[in-house]
Amino acid sequence: MTVNTMIVTLVSALLLSSTVTFAQKPAQPADSRTVVNRMAKELGLNDSQRSQVEAILNDEKTKVEAVFNEEKMKLQAIQEETHTSLKSVLTPEQMQKLDKKMRQKSGSGKK
Repeated sequence: MTVNTMIVTLVSALLLSSTVTFAQKPAQPADSRTVVNRMAKELGLNDSQRSQVEAILNDEKTKVEAVFNEEKMKLQAIQEETHTSLKSVLTPEQMQKLDKKMRQKSGSGKK
């Protein structure tokens, strides 16, 4: 295994572990500084490597956030379309009941 392959493997494992940690604890987002500090310690990064890794991870974070924002907008559009379709089928009273239930459901999910 070449040194470059080993570094890529280690970085991938570290990023995956931070992603898994992030997925398990959504209230505590993974801090890129913590990830960089851990990588620096475990891989023995020099200052130049450390700053380059930090820049790479910040770039990744920006790209991932853009993807999530785009997907969030798509999901909202689908929800609005569904709501409009339901309005054409349900009576105003049924729609009110549904809206109330949806508000209650979304309110209980945001703790």
